[in-house]
Amino acid sequence: MTATRNRESILVISGLHKRYNEGKSNEVHALRGVDLIVKRGDMMAIMGPSGCGKTTLLNMIGHLDRRSEGKIVIDNIDTATLSDGKMTAFRRDKIGFIFQLFNLFPFLSAVENVETPLLLKGMKAGVAREQAKMLLRELGMGDRLYHLPSELSGGQQQRVAIARALITEPAIILGDEPTGDLHSATSAEIMKLFRRINRINQQTLVLVTHSRWIAEHCDYIVHMSDGKISRLEQGPFKAEEEN
Repeated sequence: MTATRNRESILVISGLHKRYNEGKSNEVHALRGVDLIVKRGDMMAIMGPSGCGKTTLLNMIGHLDRRSEGKIVIDNIDTATLSDGKMTAFRRDKIGFIFQLFNLFPFLSAVENVETPLLLKGMKAGVAREQAKMLLRELGMGDRLYHLPSELSGGQQQRVAIARALITEPAIILGDEPTGDLHSATSAEIMKLFRRINRINQQTLVLVTHSRWIAEHCDYIVHMSDGKISRLEQGPFKAEEEN
């Protein structure tokens, strides 16, 4: 992986296993000793067939589920050392989430959705509102600040979801099929937005996708099979930058 500004590792995974129904006859071994390093500023895709463990891996990185064994270090913090309370705060402050179905609060406006993480951190309401408005304007949503999700298109809702993920300036942003519910033209717009965020802000993104086209917009492509990483591929955009 090439050297750029602040190229230390932002995510280090070693010996990661996840077993469901452990010790029972129907035990499922979803992850089988995954090792992965992501450098700060990388944009990485995780691909593989259904059931290969890619979404489980993303959930482990985001600490939406508990690992069976293994080590996860995010922004130089071994997450196993954090209490439940500190882990909740760490996840809120250091990890941004973007989901396929947006997961916006339906009763809150665009700006209210985006300011919510800042309010949860204890920021004053007026300051949080201004920061949320500024970010939404940067993402082309300045004329939709007070619209409810039901009044926005799919692409607009995803921009709000992206703004909400970015607002706390997290160490890493995780996306689970973030363009999967959008038509092709809107998907292309969102991927251009991801690239701009990645390049301008040196923001680290890890995206699970089934789409080869989406994956090729990333610097690196992780291929998974049967709960393991089968190979790591350099994306064509990264290859062109290096040549």
